[in-house]
Amino acid sequence: MNIRRGLYSLAFLFVFITASLSAESVMSLEEALETARENSLSLYTAEKNLDSAHRNYANRGNAFYPSIRASSSLNRSNSESSASGLIPVSPAGNGIYDQVMQYERETSPVSLSAGISASLTLNPAIGDGIKYLRKALDSAGLDLEEAEKALERDVKVSFYNLLYMDSSIRLTRESMEILKGEYDLALADFRNGRISELELLNTQVAYKNMEPTLARQLTSYRELRSQFFLLLGIEGDDSIRFDGSIEVPDKLDALSFETESLDSHFSVAALDNSIARGQINLKSLIHEGFYPSLSLSASLSPVVSDPFSGDTWESGFRDPWSDTGSVSLSVSLPLDSWLPGSSVRTSIQEQENNLEVLIKQRAHTLQSVSEETGLLYANLKDSLLNIESLDLNVQVARRAYELTEEGYRRGSIEFLDLKEAENDLNSARQNLLQEKLSLLTTLFDLEYALGSSIEELLATTNQE
Repeated sequence: MNIRRGLYSLAFLFVFITASLSAESVMSLEEALETARENSLSLYTAEKNLDSAHRNYANRGNAFYPSIRASSSLNRSNSESSASGLIPVSPAGNGIYDQVMQYERETSPVSLSAGISASLTLNPAIGDGIKYLRKALDSAGLDLEEAEKALERDVKVSFYNLLYMDSSIRLTRESMEILKGEYDLALADFRNGRISELELLNTQVAYKNMEPTLARQLTSYRELRSQFFLLLGIEGDDSIRFDGSIEVPDKLDALSFETESLDSHFSVAALDNSIARGQINLKSLIHEGFYPSLSLSASLSPVVSDPFSGDTWESGFRDPWSDTGSVSLSVSLPLDSWLPGSSVRTSIQEQENNLEVLIKQRAHTLQSVSEETGLLYANLKDSLLNIESLDLNVQVARRAYELTEEGYRRGSIEFLDLKEAENDLNSARQNLLQEKLSLLTTLFDLEYALGSSIEELLATTNQE
């Protein structure tokens, strides 16, 4: 009977563990990035803007389409109208008539007219508009690339912060267990009269002070998870845990800083595009205001004076229909724009001022980006040196813990000393983990600033 109960208990425990593991889902960094790309509103907006820019540029030839209009009208005159003429009579022979007779008849006051017209105006500004569409397409592509890089950076930073917070909470709990063990030993020593009450209280305070620290970490972790799920565009799920480790890529010390690569920075590239579009707008204003325009137009406008007569429609569009259509070709040159203070000249001056501001802003942005990127490189180098030092500290703390553990097993070291050595090892690991996180955050900012991944940057450095 006892054996059967034991088997039932093992089976129940197996089912419980299996259900617990199946209810827990794991998310990697690659899965988080893919989820964010699928649900990002900023990325969706940038993609739609790029589609619109593609469509506008693909249909750039519509600038040469004529304006075509169709019209029709039915009119009734308020006054009577008539038609008169001469009719030949008494033929004399050989097509000659001795007499003619005058006739006069009333005409219908109702008339029907229909028309279709087409016009096209050609000016050098049309070419400027096509060039502007090309730059607008480049700008939309740049916006999409920036949205992708910004999203990738934010997801990476949040993901590794979650890994760091998870490790920090685990190390804090281990430290609390160590302090709890110290407090239990102190309590036993106090009851046996080996330490004073003050020493006991100091040990208790050290242990209790860790509780609010852990509570703050848990609160920060929940907030960070909530922000991360919002960034991914999904609902928060407590069953999701994150799979990964905070590791530093190899060969980072080979990275070099070159200001030439900063021309591809999103802020600088966006200003370059704005300057190019501003220059196109300036040329367009000049072409529209000071260059001649060629206008082509054609119209077909048949008119009939008695639309309700049967003869009107039986004869097609011949008599009694008449056509007042025309074809014209004209050249025009604006003269008011040559006057001092004209609206065209004013607009040109404003555009020139805007271009000067953009050029100055571009130089200032390039300097700012250069300083910011240089600082990122410097911080990256400092973090690499700090990691080497902190990694050595971890090795020393781990060796000290191993020696303390050996001594404890031999009975030459007390349990309290063993726990302190373990606490020192956890503190060294925590410091190393924090510095690695700082380096990765700097690295992600550097990738965004240069618009390239760390693998691409290292490959470029190796080629040089």
